[in-house]
Amino acid sequence: MNAILFFCHGSRDPQWRVPFEQILADFRGMHATKLAELAFLEFMTPDFNASVASLIAQGATSIRVIPLFLAQGAHTRRDLGDLMDAASVAHPAIRFTAAPAIGEIDSIRNAISSWVAGQV
Repeated sequence: MNAILFFCHGSRDPQWRVPFEQILADFRGMHATKLAELAFLEFMTPDFNASVASLIAQGATSIRVIPLFLAQGAHTRRDLGDLMDAASVAHPAIRFTAAPAIGEIDSIRNAISSWVAGQV
């Protein structure tokens, strides 16, 4: 079964997670039969490994990681890559893939630009 793992940076401010939890809730509301979890790189839980374990326990055989970052950087290239490599070794039967950072998706950048245009 395919699963989605939304991957975020994390923050010491507990309110920072709210929009990401809303993204997860919206996704689950639109796709009730699909597995999805949220994971944080640092400062917050659940972390990547805990969310991977949860998805696998629910029957995931393939996990598509969606980095909720505006651009590719060290966290998405190095840190996420390291986490995925380690997860692949720990769970060799599971296929891990990653989408680009959301800010690199044309439709998302266009939506941001359209929203910004309405602010002026």
